[in-house]
Amino acid sequence: MASRNELFILECTPKCDHREGEVLFNFLDMTEPDTLFIRDFTTKNEFLGYLRRKKNLDGCDVIHLSGHGDSYTNTFDLPQGRVLPDEFPKGCFEGKIVTLSACALARKQFMDPFIAVTKADYVIGPMYDVEFADAAIWYLNYYYLILHHNFTPVGALDRTNRMLCGSSQRGRVKGGWVQWVQD
Repeated sequence: MASRNELFILECTPKCDHREGEVLFNFLDMTEPDTLFIRDFTTKNEFLGYLRRKKNLDGCDVIHLSGHGDSYTNTFDLPQGRVLPDEFPKGCFEGKIVTLSACALARKQFMDPFIAVTKADYVIGPMYDVEFADAAIWYLNYYYLILHHNFTPVGALDRTNRMLCGSSQRGRVKGGWVQWVQD
């Protein structure tokens, strides 16, 4: 991976909800990285169509998917439509790090087919339901370490989990962020 970790946030939550991708972008933009981009999606067709055009993600090392997750249907939910893991375009995240900010999708039922289809090298996501503030705080710390302190994705995950998710202290961020790596 290049030393510049370009981050592309794909915001897929309804405008009436808290929009974690926008919060991340606005905060990180204040820190003046030149490697930060955001795009808003409403419909499943618009989202998948965008991902089918590989050139849209050229130059971006880290793709952040901000949306809702449904662990019962194993879907990534947009305001208008649900995406099953095998509906993502084949190879759309090949060679990329993907972070899923969608409740409870970092489970085998979603991740195994998601990684097999998208060819993402490395995926991070929450195992459980996550409150908006917890997700925003967790990802702000994670991306700050990557964009400004040259942490690797694995190092940033470990450090962020140690700082924010310690099981022995009350009031910590909850969500159970875990990593999945392509075989």
